[in-house]
Amino acid sequence: MKKIIIALSICSIFCGDNTNVKAKNNKASISKSDSYAKGYKKKQLKRTIQDSFTEAAQAILIDFDTGETLYELNSNTVCTPSSMTKLMTLYILFEAIKFGRITLDDEWLVSEQAQRMEGSRSFFKAGTTAKVEDLIRSIIVHSGNDACIIAAEGLYGDESLFTEEMNRKKEIFGLKNTHFTNSTGLPDNQHYSTVSDIAVIARRIIQDFPEYYHYFAEKTFTVNGITQQNRNTLLGNSMGVDGLKTGHTNAGGYGLVASTNINNKRMIAVVNGCKSMKSRAFSANKLLAFGYKAFIRLRPIIAWKPISSIKVWLGNKPEVDVCLEENLTISIPKKYQDSIKVEAKMVEPIEAPIKAGTKVGTLIYRYEGFQSKPYDLLAIEDIDKAPVFQRIKSTINYLIFGNSERNTHSGSHAHGTK
Repeated sequence: MKKIIIALSICSIFCGDNTNVKAKNNKASISKSDSYAKGYKKKQLKRTIQDSFTEAAQAILIDFDTGETLYELNSNTVCTPSSMTKLMTLYILFEAIKFGRITLDDEWLVSEQAQRMEGSRSFFKAGTTAKVEDLIRSIIVHSGNDACIIAAEGLYGDESLFTEEMNRKKEIFGLKNTHFTNSTGLPDNQHYSTVSDIAVIARRIIQDFPEYYHYFAEKTFTVNGITQQNRNTLLGNSMGVDGLKTGHTNAGGYGLVASTNINNKRMIAVVNGCKSMKSRAFSANKLLAFGYKAFIRLRPIIAWKPISSIKVWLGNKPEVDVCLEENLTISIPKKYQDSIKVEAKMVEPIEAPIKAGTKVGTLIYRYEGFQSKPYDLLAIEDIDKAPVFQRIKSTINYLIFGNSERNTHSGSHAHGTK
């Protein structure tokens, strides 16, 4: 068996119709001496922006589809998340609705504790009831602390038990720098997060509950006879911002999670530690504008569509096509679009029998100082063992002629564009 590195043609993968792409028709090249052959080394592309780019103390911009970080500033620095905490509260509410535990029309009793809540409120009165849908809209538009308490008590009977669920969720999401002590985001020394972790929660809401995402675009909401405006002043601006959540405490400063979708390309920006509402809106909007201006998205590699092939030893077919299990979309700085390389690392040939979905290698893409994580390459179909006579013949040929049936790919690195 021999390890090979295949530099796949960018043009064939990203420019053409992926349903027809096969590397055996666009011979890719091998680079045995490539640094990737020595093992995967995670690298980050350092992106430097002028100091005036953002007024936030912490900031991050991510590509929604890929989750890739396009810009960051102290993104893993622990900070006070303020009312951006409410995104996790909303996630748990949305999940309960989707799984049928509650409905939007259910009504929950308003407790004395909920009525006594300080800070931003929707002014629910103890002893009355509140509809789940109204609570969702209150949490988003009014940033209602009372609405959060009603929801927490309605679902778990007590806010502390609800908070335990919030922390279970953050473990599932892999948020290593986050800990919740309440459902509202009110200041607490043990209540903290990072803008990177907040971006993950925002992305999960949009991914997992698209049917409820429209609530985040509401500019005003009236409940209990009182109309309040959404504090996200970017909603419906020229970039079409449609969410998600603001936050403010003296300890954390002003924060904002903003997202928009332009030409089916969604970005999420999170800023925190700003000095004013105007500053957070300016910083988040500029981050989003930067993402659309400076980055280009390549046509995705489609899941379960062949992107290369690998030789098979003693099989009823000489080769098997390989693919990715999930769609892969790549966003890269426009200035690097001509230098991106996509490489597949595989062991060839692979011995039959082979089941469809068997991992046969890994794929990475790289440009300038950035190298992606490895993505598994899978066999696209079942390959059975060849008939006994054919296997004997192949073995004899190998013993006599050596590695003649194990030729590796040849050619030169193929560079491509968008």
